[in-house]
Amino acid sequence: MAQPPARVNDDGTRAAKGFVGLFIATLFLYITFYGGCMAYRGRGGPWAVTQDKLADGTPVLRIEHHKILSAGAVTLTFPGETAPARFTNAPYRRIFSQPNTNIFPYGPVEFLDTTFLPGSVALDVFGHIVELVPRTLYLDGRDLGWTPGTNILVPMTSKIPPEARPKRKAK
Repeated sequence: MAQPPARVNDDGTRAAKGFVGLFIATLFLYITFYGGCMAYRGRGGPWAVTQDKLADGTPVLRIEHHKILSAGAVTLTFPGETAPARFTNAPYRRIFSQPNTNIFPYGPVEFLDTTFLPGSVALDVFGHIVELVPRTLYLDGRDLGWTPGTNILVPMTSKIPPEARPKRKAK
């Protein structure tokens, strides 16, 4: 009588299938949670800041946000200041959705936290500190609040003196 064929030990195959299945399940969960976190992070929408100048050369900073300022932008006008020579007639628009600190034509970005949008942005514009925070607008340390459609004239005399400014850490 013939012997039945011996069973092949498939523990190695079973372990490989289990590993592949666990890898695919983990990858699926990672992609799902990452996508959920990114959607939650971006749900507030970014700040949009446009630097422009009036016909007479007076610099203008226009702040927009589709939820906080849905009725219109807040415009800061800087009389007595002049736009840099390298600034052309075309407006320069910057959308703060990623954590990078490019220099604006009107001054550097002092602080930027866009972990959860809209985040907090602080700009140094002609020596004035403009802070964009979801609950309020700060200008040279004063709380102005968000009033859509307003035009704020920023006098040259309201600048914070250099010795009173917060100290930045050296990089």
